[in-house]
Amino acid sequence: MQTGGGAGSFARAMRHDSAPPSQPDQNPDQSPGPGPRPRPLPHPGRGIVVISERESLGDGFYKLHLIWALKRAYPAEKITWVVSESDTPYRGVMARIVAPYLDRVIAPARLRRPWLAAVRRLHALPPCSLAIDNRSNNGVVLATRLLLRADLYQAATPGYLFCSRRPSGWRSPHKLTRLMKLLEAVAGCPIDNRGEIALPDAVIAAVVALMPEGRRYVGLAPGSTNPARIWPLDNYIALARWIVSRGWQPVFLLGPFERKMLAPLRKALPDALYPGCSETDPGGNVELSVAVSRRLGAAVGHDTGTSHLMAAAGTPLVTLFGPSDSRIWAPNAKPAVILRARDYGGREIERIPLAAVKDAVAQLMG
Repeated sequence: MQTGGGAGSFARAMRHDSAPPSQPDQNPDQSPGPGPRPRPLPHPGRGIVVISERESLGDGFYKLHLIWALKRAYPAEKITWVVSESDTPYRGVMARIVAPYLDRVIAPARLRRPWLAAVRRLHALPPCSLAIDNRSNNGVVLATRLLLRADLYQAATPGYLFCSRRPSGWRSPHKLTRLMKLLEAVAGCPIDNRGEIALPDAVIAAVVALMPEGRRYVGLAPGSTNPARIWPLDNYIALARWIVSRGWQPVFLLGPFERKMLAPLRKALPDALYPGCSETDPGGNVELSVAVSRRLGAAVGHDTGTSHLMAAAGTPLVTLFGPSDSRIWAPNAKPAVILRARDYGGREIERIPLAAVKDAVAQLMG
């Protein structure tokens, strides 16, 4: 996988390869599998371009499902991933995770301003057989539609106005569902978006040693960069004590933004597990968190990147929503329970009662 940062490296990194793409290894999450076969792209071998506006860690994990779906549908196509106005975790903490799937990652590509420079950068993109545009601003998408050399162009704008192959039915508010609809309209059949994140053996071994067989584990992800999305820490402490009373082991997933939570949690719950955390460097190891998540019987989190991480790892998930909209941002977890503050009388996440969260965890743990 090649990566690039900023406008200076854009043209060099986006140079089109004249040789046909090589066939990727046929991993289970890359083969089309049984059932209807996707329609061929207009020019097989020309590649796929995916464009986003901005990407956080949560975006990176929920869009993994799109990447897996693209590789299942069109395993021979090279994928170029372009993020216009921010960097992307695919160039950082998720680079190794997406390396088997993405051929190029360009961020920030600056496809909006200044306009003349943005036009030149759009022209620097290679011709492609399929472009999928995550953005929904009509003006931005229309300009890209006119300038990008794509045989098929699919965008998530209201009404799917600029799609070469318009999806049928209503436009879902859910971000990932929209993307899958765009791809299904191209393929002409349902698309499988399952996959598995490859992890280093050393990370897996470390988690197996920390979380051996014979116990049942419940994950707790109490943090968020947005204070309005955080369920009270005292509730998490009470929930963890209830988990212990059921004979299960609470496991806290903490990132660098949760540094201030570590000391009070350790004081209240000294026997809980805090993978990758120390007093000076609490959490933040994405691959470790994925490996931990795979061993959880259930987990509780907010509308955050960690919840999308756990969903991508296959964790049964309880997600707590305060002011943000679960219809747009619900993680792609199966099985899943969504608890919304508005069902308890308002937008404040602290309205979600502890008893409801306990019941949801018990439901998932069986």
